[in-house]
Amino acid sequence: MNNKKRPHLLYLSHYLLGVRLDNWLRLLWRCRFRIRPSKIPEALFITLISLLLFPFAILEGLVCAIPLHRTKITKDPVFILGHWRSGTTYLQNLMSRDPQFDWFSPMNTAMFSNYVLLGWLLRDGVKSGIKDARPMDNVQYTMDLPMEETFALGNFTPFILDHLLAFPLVWEKYVPYVFVDELPPRQKRRYRRAYQHILKKKTMTGGGKRLVLKSPDNTAQTDMLRELYPDAKFVNIYRDPYAVVDSTVNMIKSQINLVTLTKLPDVDVDDLLEDMVIHRMTVPMYKKLIAEESTFKPHHFVSVKYEDFVTDPERYLRYIYQELELDGFEEALPRLRSFIAGQKSYQTNHHAIRPRLREKINQNLGFYFEHYGYEMVPGDPMKAVEGL
Repeated sequence: MNNKKRPHLLYLSHYLLGVRLDNWLRLLWRCRFRIRPSKIPEALFITLISLLLFPFAILEGLVCAIPLHRTKITKDPVFILGHWRSGTTYLQNLMSRDPQFDWFSPMNTAMFSNYVLLGWLLRDGVKSGIKDARPMDNVQYTMDLPMEETFALGNFTPFILDHLLAFPLVWEKYVPYVFVDELPPRQKRRYRRAYQHILKKKTMTGGGKRLVLKSPDNTAQTDMLRELYPDAKFVNIYRDPYAVVDSTVNMIKSQINLVTLTKLPDVDVDDLLEDMVIHRMTVPMYKKLIAEESTFKPHHFVSVKYEDFVTDPERYLRYIYQELELDGFEEALPRLRSFIAGQKSYQTNHHAIRPRLREKINQNLGFYFEHYGYEMVPGDPMKAVEGL
């Protein structure tokens, strides 16, 4: 997705295009309808589509109510944990080639409230919206590759961090949703019910297969996930903190540029994003995860280093399956090798980290460097990093 698309395709690219009407109005109310004038046509387009889809969303809810009630998740999911820009997408894309797993597709996420009844009609529109590379890298979205399940959650609730991309003017309303355990009790219950709902619906429509899921938010939500799914498996992929923090800041900037509907806060945006990523996301997320690592049941948690994984993905994927006691690796190996071979031409982005941001990382992420064995680079010289 990029800004070179024709206007109508840019509208199709917006992650809120299939948002359920009641949630759309809730999101607009939260920003007090302060839509940037240049974005009013896009907001009206989203409103029109939501209005048209809403009766069918209600009907789909009624049609699926009994089957959903009867659906049981008999195989707890495999959750891929990791910071934004740490390789979680590549790992999930690869594991999704194993036919024993199911996952959320672009249709399941963008049109979560309507994909059962209207998937056949909406598929071409969703396909048009995702056909180009992501704005922050060269990774392609396709209809047969996974998406983050939190986008399905954001279709009918305000409970996802990603809503700050569309509504950066009120970004502070969405950051807390990364840390579910810190929400007020009522919001926490609503979040848990909503999350269970999206997983049950996907299990129902996916034939009961085990889900392999990837949302960086889950890295801060392992308490909830283990309580809801006691036999879940967790793969933590970690990466050089200079690369992940810098790339995450650039990712948020590029995505806001693409999907924002409000003006930006009246502050230094670079400084705001750097502090938000470090202090409101990375530091508390990893202090929590590192403290919890020893509490996982045997064969339920494994960590891999991104730089090792991308060098020899087959070897480290085999290691993940062995450590988590997942069956089916040899049967899936031909498909896995085919996908790995198809990714060999992928080129990562190269850019230099800003000295100010590197100093912020050094000052706040010493515990991360120590735990994961990365070398801290002091001083002011520019250090080149690779993006995903």
